[in-house]
Amino acid sequence: MAKRKQGDGRREPDGRGFVQVVRQPSTGVEAVSGRAWVGVDQQVGHGSADALFALTQRQYAAALAGEGLGSFEGECWRGGHDELLLFHPGGGSWRPERWFPARARMLPPRFEGELWWHVDALDEPADGPQAAVARLLAAGTDRAVFRLTGEGAYPRPTALIGGLGPGSDRARARAVLGEPVEEGGDVHAVEGDRVRLGYVDGGLATIALERPAPQPLPSGPVRAFLAVLGEPEGGPAFREAARLAGGAHRRWASSSGRSRRLLAFDAGPEVQVGDGRVLSVRLPAAGLLPGARADVHRALGAPSATVRGTDLHRYGTRDLLVGYGSEFDSAHPGAAPGTVTAVLRGVGVAHHPHRWRSGEFTLFLDVLGRPEPHPLVELVRALPGVRLVLRRGLVDGVVIGDRGHRSERFAAFVDGMPAGPARADVPFGRPDRCGEHDDLREFEQGWVHVHCADGAAVSTVTVARQPPPVR
Repeated sequence: MAKRKQGDGRREPDGRGFVQVVRQPSTGVEAVSGRAWVGVDQQVGHGSADALFALTQRQYAAALAGEGLGSFEGECWRGGHDELLLFHPGGGSWRPERWFPARARMLPPRFEGELWWHVDALDEPADGPQAAVARLLAAGTDRAVFRLTGEGAYPRPTALIGGLGPGSDRARARAVLGEPVEEGGDVHAVEGDRVRLGYVDGGLATIALERPAPQPLPSGPVRAFLAVLGEPEGGPAFREAARLAGGAHRRWASSSGRSRRLLAFDAGPEVQVGDGRVLSVRLPAAGLLPGARADVHRALGAPSATVRGTDLHRYGTRDLLVGYGSEFDSAHPGAAPGTVTAVLRGVGVAHHPHRWRSGEFTLFLDVLGRPEPHPLVELVRALPGVRLVLRRGLVDGVVIGDRGHRSERFAAFVDGMPAGPARADVPFGRPDRCGEHDDLREFEQGWVHVHCADGAAVSTVTVARQPPPVR
């Protein structure tokens, strides 16, 4: 654990790097020392897995292979292995200083293992976060071809692909990875990429990752939903996709501590956005794709991978997942598609994000710090009764209630809030700071300041990067 200085209550800098490899149960490796760990809740039902206990390499390999840890986690929770504690959430931090969480994968993974971090680092900038974590895990060994034995071997060869360690035969590889992409070959599909296995005397000796050449976007209406990925919300590509999705939508926040948004369209499609750009689009397949799987393949091309009733079609940095249902039989060419999800490659999004509150407050928070020409800023500027506060060409605040259209803007600020709200009608819970006339609530991107001139009725609402003085 990071040592605590006596008397000042502050932690000394912790240079360790805790890399999560499996989300549930939370399992990973402290990459500097190479020690594997498992997360154990500090409260019954808390679900945080916030105390990290060291595992042996054998336990780690068993966990990645899906064999479980037996009673070990319960023993840790009861205090039976405190000597193995690598990190405890005490001292004001719920996570280690250098914490690298595993992302949610859009296609159900066939296996668990450290290889997923290396998959996500393919073609990424050398100074990017994915590449940095991959280098940390590899500890100086070759990341083009992972050697499992001998000099220069990967530091944890049994952890690259859970259940597939050094010396495994081809039958074991098929059981873990599925059939090779070509009959009689040793190349298997890993999402939209390929893993090439090398054998010596019939036993697995090397693992190499390969990325196929990108395919062009398909034609037809699905093209617009792929083209919008990565584009700014409110821009031309977004407006075209929104038109096809039905136009009218509600903009949801999942909590005050998260900046990703769900745009739920009245006609059924769902768009997730983050940092001002489109991350994913999910919509019914009816009317978008042909009604039979064989015809879908003729329209989109052969899938890059198929797992549990979902086909993955990859087009460069854009993925299209076509769901046929859990009872889907891959040998049945007439299976009908049910859902379509377009998502940026390497991005994990929630399948069913929580809907906490919706309204224009999400829009106002999301324009904070953005330059004037951004499409979202232009959208907010066009709303009647909205005043933008700019500082050095960036949005520093958004004010409603002092430029007319009060009823319209207050009612739209949070869906369900009255057009003439009282102080208690703002549905964000207890304020973080309050005074006789002001309530302040902190969100991830900034602050919501509710001002009540008479102490009761809302006069103005300001969404700002910095909190104003409370009166």
